[in-house]
Amino acid sequence: MLVIDNNHKKSASKVAAGMYNPIVFKHITKGYNADKYSPYLGSFYKRLENLLNTKVDYPINILRFFKTIEQQNDFFSKTEEEGFSQYLVSESKSEVNNLPIKNEIGFGEVTKTGWVNTIDLLNKYREFLLSEELLLNKKMDFEKLEFNDEKVTYNGLTADKVIFCEGAFMKENPYFKYLPLVPTKGELFTIKAKDLEVDKILNKGFFCLPLGDNLFRVGATFDRKDLTYSPTDEGKQDLRERIESLITCDYEIVNHQAGIRPTVSDRRPLVGVHFKYENLGLFNGLGTKGVLIAPWLANHFADFLEGKSEIAPEYNLQRVKKGR
Repeated sequence: MLVIDNNHKKSASKVAAGMYNPIVFKHITKGYNADKYSPYLGSFYKRLENLLNTKVDYPINILRFFKTIEQQNDFFSKTEEEGFSQYLVSESKSEVNNLPIKNEIGFGEVTKTGWVNTIDLLNKYREFLLSEELLLNKKMDFEKLEFNDEKVTYNGLTADKVIFCEGAFMKENPYFKYLPLVPTKGELFTIKAKDLEVDKILNKGFFCLPLGDNLFRVGATFDRKDLTYSPTDEGKQDLRERIESLITCDYEIVNHQAGIRPTVSDRRPLVGVHFKYENLGLFNGLGTKGVLIAPWLANHFADFLEGKSEIAPEYNLQRVKKGR
């Protein structure tokens, strides 16, 4: 195995909050295949922590604050439905009355949630690859790829397959740019709020994630028009309005970042091999739930690459015909 990566500073994983949450709050439903993805999380990230000798997984519940009575009713009615009790708490014991939080209608609590420190994970994994001499610190030059019936060569290196995991940069890949990736810009704050002493993720149509030392990650915006990597005044105003709709204490903006998410038009990942070059593979399009989906889907893809199974049709990039 060899990883080719030029450590691009603006990759989505270096900006993302890295949250995992099996529940879709808009209609209080389970995310697609949530029951399949969730059981893989703990053991997968624990193995990475052991390999890298660093902590990256932080299980932490979410407090979902309601904007309307209808949201409140929807949430608590779901706690009584089969299959939801493992995720939704019917009677939360969290206390928020003495905190600087606007809580006019109440909140519900969600379990089996948390966040992965993707920045630490990527940095430590990169160090591991370097120590094992498994990293080529360069940008991929597509013109140096050559094929024969069974192998692919790149700049003097030979492999059975090359797997591209490029995020939004897939649109620059001549072999896979025909796929329906729809990059989406997201902006986030890191704020410091000395009086906001909470140990849960707060959610009210956005997230406020405690990082420790009175620091919180707040986000995120969605923009499919401006695909630059620069934070905007519009994004700043949007995030200010969101956080001030929930907290009443003073806060300081410590950092304002932007990244581009690799989302797909049908909201399903793009995994598999090229329709013409079977030794070119792709693992992409995990979107906003990448931290939740990646452990199970990577294992599923590995089974395919080892000839143990086929890729499930809903993930297989072969479902896309246009552009061939």
